[in-house]
Amino acid sequence: MKFYSPTLLIAFLLLTTCTKTSNETNTPKSTELYKGPIIDMHIHSIEENELSPDSMAMCLPLSTIVEHFDPKDEYGDIFWGKFGNPDCKNPIWSPTTYDAYIQRLKGQIDKYQLNAIVNGAIPTNQKLIDHFPDNIQHALQFRINRDNISVDSLKTLFQKFDIKVLSEITNQYGGIAPNDPRMFPYYELAQELDIPVGIHMGSGLPGTPLFLYPDYRVEFSNPLLLEDVLKKFPKLRIAVMHYGEPFIDEMIAMMVSYPQLYVEIGGIMWAYPKEYFHEYHLKKMVMAGFGKRILFGSDMIIWPELIGESISIINDAPFLTYEQKADIFYNNAARFLRLKSTDN
Repeated sequence: MKFYSPTLLIAFLLLTTCTKTSNETNTPKSTELYKGPIIDMHIHSIEENELSPDSMAMCLPLSTIVEHFDPKDEYGDIFWGKFGNPDCKNPIWSPTTYDAYIQRLKGQIDKYQLNAIVNGAIPTNQKLIDHFPDNIQHALQFRINRDNISVDSLKTLFQKFDIKVLSEITNQYGGIAPNDPRMFPYYELAQELDIPVGIHMGSGLPGTPLFLYPDYRVEFSNPLLLEDVLKKFPKLRIAVMHYGEPFIDEMIAMMVSYPQLYVEIGGIMWAYPKEYFHEYHLKKMVMAGFGKRILFGSDMIIWPELIGESISIINDAPFLTYEQKADIFYNNAARFLRLKSTDN
């Protein structure tokens, strides 16, 4: 039997004890829920006729709504059928009237001290803003080939309606890449007027190309496609809506090289199982050092309670400190929008 000297044994025990203590100390965990004000960078406005007269069920996570599909069937029939006959135990049911929608949204705004950026058509946005003038501000949704708005007209709209963000730019649904030269005059205007932009780069509804937007392309989620834009317009503030999911490594590489680039996590947090989103998306970006550039968004359309669900998913992340939650919920957006923030 081989014997070790007492000095060596004591040194080994001290080393392992110190290592364990150090690891425990450096693991940022907080069970404290953030209860301060929240900036939601991503809600949608709707018209009354966009609400179904029959309540529609939202099951979370959305990615598993159609777990398998045989192409002999019509995907749209299968997909929409799930909203009428949900498989989950506790679906969120949509309101069937605009008044009910407004009341339920008010409940979320009051409960979470919510301020939101609403994107959509100007008249539809304004209708919602009229209900919540102190809590909701304009963003203008835009897509080439759908919205016939010239650069000069867009400049007039920015000034007339006090639009805070050019968002959500949804060209991906039309098969148009974020670095398409047709967008450059609009990026140039946003840079000139110091208007931030939010660009959809990530998943849409499951099966999007099969029944909603046949021109949608997954490859246009890749954040590397933004490099030409950032080089040509270095003063432009850009938030990648849906954070280029699932291209996390590419997103991190872009954030290293372009420190003005932010990400917004709307929709994806409840699209996937919470554990997957936490471990492979949110945690990875935070561990890479980019907790100061993650923006909260709910991507709420007709289910107001998705706001609360989205907030819970962030608050439940066991690896986030209270300060990191405050950054995601408020400080980062306040900085991005050049509002008053509480961080350094």
